[in-house]
Amino acid sequence: MEKYDLKALQSDLSRELVNGLSEESVEMVRELMCRYKSCPKDWEGKETWSDKKYTRTLLDKGNGHYNLMILCWNTSQESPIHNHPNSHCFMKTLKGEVFEELYKNPEMASCDSCSDCKMEKIEDRVYKLNDVAHITDADGLHRVGNKSHVDGAVTLHLYSPPFSSCRKYDDVTGRSTEVPMGFDQDFSEQCCARSCCVK
Repeated sequence: MEKYDLKALQSDLSRELVNGLSEESVEMVRELMCRYKSCPKDWEGKETWSDKKYTRTLLDKGNGHYNLMILCWNTSQESPIHNHPNSHCFMKTLKGEVFEELYKNPEMASCDSCSDCKMEKIEDRVYKLNDVAHITDADGLHRVGNKSHVDGAVTLHLYSPPFSSCRKYDDVTGRSTEVPMGFDQDFSEQCCARSCCVK
């Protein structure tokens, strides 16, 4: 049987999402992400590491319908609590282990002022090698990170539709701030040059 590598996953995603993500295709995307088994050679040379923050490397722009990217989490790095504005987020662990903290959205709570809306955790989750997660704002907000003090972690993310900014939330007050979402590396043009994207 031919190996299902990252290039094959990208090709199948571009076909499945040629018209964007629908509610019917959510499970198919999850299945494709599960089908791919992490192989470091697939993303060799696309990792970038920082001692200051986790990094984001864009692999595929998905014809404007989605972004596929690799995130590298150095030891003890984590994201702020954040949302995914009108988007589906799929995450697969490629290396190491990552945690997820799921929170209620304080902006949907019945409180008198934002300063009274404390962050309320819903659940703690752990994702090991090749585990796949899925979240939307209907599920809540989340924080993702690497608790290891020894080993880095790598995750594969798909966001559909893509977004250029999100809101991060203060742990104590629940107040939110809009922040831009950029990339530390961009390999999306190379993807299209290899014809792994639908034209």
